Amino acid sequence: MFSKDPERYFTGAFIKVGFFETNADLIYQDEVRGSLFEQIDKVIELIFFKYMKAKISYDGLQRVEEYFVSEASMREAILNAIVHKQYESGVPIQISIYKDKLYITNVGKLPDHWTEKTLYQKHGSKPYNPNIAHVFYLAGHIESWGRGIEKIFDSCIENNLPMPKYYINPTDIMIEFDAPQRLVIDNFSKVNDRVTDRVTDRVNDNMMKVLNVISEDPGYSYNDISDEIGISRKSVATIIKKLKDLGIIERIGNNKKGYWKIKK
Repeated sequence: MFSKDPERYFTGAFIKVGFFETNADLIYQDEVRGSLFEQIDKVIELIFFKYMKAKISYDGLQRVEEYFVSEASMREAILNAIVHKQYESGVPIQISIYKDKLYITNVGKLPDHWTEKTLYQKHGSKPYNPNIAHVFYLAGHIESWGRGIEKIFDSCIENNLPMPKYYINPTDIMIEFDAPQRLVIDNFSKVNDRVTDRVTDRVNDNMMKVLNVISEDPGYSYNDISDEIGISRKSVATIIKKLKDLGIIERIGNNKKGYWKIKK
């Protein structure tokens, strides 16, 4: 639980995240490792900065970002997966993200005599891994009342989002979050539609090409961008610097494992 490399003890003790265009088309993926405590914040930051797109609106001068899964719901669902996972399976928690839905799947099972209906009712706390659950409780991450699913539902109601669905399979448990139509965003739309008019007039053709490429895969390296748009790596580096100086993009994380964020 506290190890920087929990796979020394249990194979698959990490979280795998992937963005899919269709069920058969994986566009890009990441693996979130570290102690179980570290994995929580790492995966939430990764999902909201790299994988999910926010619907942007303004309340007066206040910028409002709305995602089709609230951060509170996401945190509770991931905590549930970590606490209830069967680590002896050797299979990582898997988070599959589409432009209009998100699945969190982990190898696990319900307590004896529980059914899917039990999850939607008030129920007690019966974690598969009581020691892990107890430490997360002491750290203030969870309660010990079995209210995790109730808190997910409450957050969905508060944010006017559809209720998630649970699927109890023979070998795993999966939760599905669906986007309401108002929040469905085409992740592969051109940046011309995403960069505000305030900055568009300062972006030339090659800069726009770079923006389009990193909007499709924020994990692209300088060499990847160079190959995609057919200009030298040195030219890519110059363009990236200009975009950073203009405040249009920023680098999240390091050069090897980080990704690009377009600042709308």
